[in-house]
Amino acid sequence: MSCLNSGAIILSAAGRASAQEQLVDRALRANTLALAKQLRAVGVEHVVVAGPDLDWLCGERGITLDRDSMPFHFGRRLAGLIARYSMAPVFYFGAGSAPLLPADALADALARLLAAEASGARRVVTNNLHSCDWLGLSRPKDALPVIQAAQRDNGLAWSLQEEGGYSIEIAPGPDTPAQLDLDTPADLALARVHPACPPALRTALDDPMLDRIPVGDLADVLAEDGSRVALVGRVAPPAWQALSRATRCWIRVYSEERGMAASERLARGEVRSLIATLLRMLGPDRFFAELGMMADAAIIDSRVLMAASGAYPPAADRFASDLLLPEWIDDPWLRDFTRAAANAGYPVLLGGHGVVSGGLYALVDLVKERRQANHGPQ
Repeated sequence: MSCLNSGAIILSAAGRASAQEQLVDRALRANTLALAKQLRAVGVEHVVVAGPDLDWLCGERGITLDRDSMPFHFGRRLAGLIARYSMAPVFYFGAGSAPLLPADALADALARLLAAEASGARRVVTNNLHSCDWLGLSRPKDALPVIQAAQRDNGLAWSLQEEGGYSIEIAPGPDTPAQLDLDTPADLALARVHPACPPALRTALDDPMLDRIPVGDLADVLAEDGSRVALVGRVAPPAWQALSRATRCWIRVYSEERGMAASERLARGEVRSLIATLLRMLGPDRFFAELGMMADAAIIDSRVLMAASGAYPPAADRFASDLLLPEWIDDPWLRDFTRAAANAGYPVLLGGHGVVSGGLYALVDLVKERRQANHGPQ
């Protein structure tokens, strides 16, 4: 099912300088290409990739390139592209969005939007109402005032519901690996081991730097009956429950500061963390020693701890921490924290929100495979 005006916009950012940032950038570019091909395959007629540096896309057929010509503002840029290309219905994706999204789920989202467009209904299909990574919408011209005001994509679906009168549908479901978004090296390490990872993206993720992230060791721990794992950060109850269903582990959950980015608490410097306070009191070495008395592995959304430290570090430092490379980190606090995590003596997975949300669902699939191999059908 398709429509001549159906379209998709993928926003791509500028390339970055450090080796750890370039690792992520290569993955984002590979994901953009894979996503564009999948969109065309399910019937989306017009795919636009917009960004400041698109030379890497030159020669790709079926993609319209739209280079940035003024300082970037998310809402104004997206609204301008929707108005310029007159696509309806239209999808928006970030460059790292939906690497594990099944083609049938994307086709179903398109069908629902085409039906809404034909009936004149205002409808949004997205992966997450409260913190979306991608969305599709019917009657996009009606949404332009709301879109123009958006500072970032996280809260856009919520704003379209509350201010634009759009009905919201979640696809393909809130508790699947399709919720994974490529933001950090940890997300890349989780995506590359998942069976739904597109082949071209998997090839781009074949990088020895990612071998430093202990995904395999972590999965081994989680696959063992009676093992203990700690989840720290913006942990949502469905993600915790999914891990609980897939394992026979004892799970400790320390959930705090959910919504810190979408609510702008991060931007305003208002993030507070009890775990960060404990870390400051104990020091990183003793913190990980104490945690190791209670857990055989840890999955830590370290961005909450970074934000609560008082000086949110740049991407180069954050990504080096995820890769457990303290010698690449300029920020003294983060360097000491990362060194202690690397030397903890048990697997510690560091990352952003993804490691305790979409990435956790991807990890659950890996654990199920290992449990079946170790214990047979459950």
